Amino acid sequence: MNDEAAQPENHARATSRFSRHDQATPNETTTAVNTGQKSRINPDDHRFVRLITIGVAFAGLVAFAISFVALMEVASWLGLPAWMHWAVPAFIDTAILVYAGSILIHKTRGEKTWQSWALLAAFTGLSVIANVAHALSYGDAKEGSWQGIVGAVIAGMVPFAVFAATEQLSRVAVEDPISRRREKQAEAEWLAEQAQRERKQLEVEAERERARQDAELAHEQHATNIEVVRAQREALATRAAQAAEDGEQFALARTPWLSSVPDPEEPERAPSQPVSGTKQKTRTPDLNALVDFIAGRTALGEDTSGAHLATQFGFSDKTGRRRLSALRESHPQIFTGGTND
Repeated sequence: MNDEAAQPENHARATSRFSRHDQATPNETTTAVNTGQKSRINPDDHRFVRLITIGVAFAGLVAFAISFVALMEVASWLGLPAWMHWAVPAFIDTAILVYAGSILIHKTRGEKTWQSWALLAAFTGLSVIANVAHALSYGDAKEGSWQGIVGAVIAGMVPFAVFAATEQLSRVAVEDPISRRREKQAEAEWLAEQAQRERKQLEVEAERERARQDAELAHEQHATNIEVVRAQREALATRAAQAAEDGEQFALARTPWLSSVPDPEEPERAPSQPVSGTKQKTRTPDLNALVDFIAGRTALGEDTSGAHLATQFGFSDKTGRRRLSALRESHPQIFTGGTND
């Protein structure tokens, strides 16, 4: 017999089942449609397997009983006492059962089975010879009739029936190890592929979640930058308004946050004679112009105040008083009519 060639039909069905599951995606579901009562017997149904097992066991038991009775008659030929006649059939037919089972064990372990097959063949042949001899020694067989020949043939088939029943029980009731290993391997491969699909699905979901969080973070950062720019512009506008009130220029620094703010335009120079009753803001005069203006008024015998400077040069009275006080300390001679050293 070829050990590797023995593959039960349920293995093919199991492999096909795992192949169908393998082709399905994780999100797909298989819907079984029952169109009516099944007309065929499921060979993997435990009730059917149990029924066949009982039938095979019964057939083997009957064959064993026939051979047992015949071999008890043969035991008298050995000169054994009557109370020991049971030992001969127990010795021969039980050996058939034992060696048939040992073949299954060796096959499961992956070991060589030829030794068990040789012993099984020897005891089966011995049982056949004993049963045929017993049949030929009784009844019509002694007279050479055909009925005796038929009986001898049937008696010779009894040991084969015992062996066949044992072999079939090992195939029906016990799972084939080769089939079990292949089915377990197919199931393990399908589970591994299923886990791989689930892992890829989790990676895709995690990537989507990271992208969503990055988008939210970028949105929050953009909103924060806008608020910072607004606050800086408001602060710079306040400082520019304060500088304009003091009659000074305030240049806005160009920063990355204020790159869109244009540079302040240079104001036009104020006319030399401002309109009466108005204050014209011009560029800040240099020190020599202030000194010449105050010295000229002093030479005419006129005092100079901060209001005169504000009117002449276009800045506020407060700035004019501050400039006038500074000139009194640095150039006191222009207020007394003296000359520079």
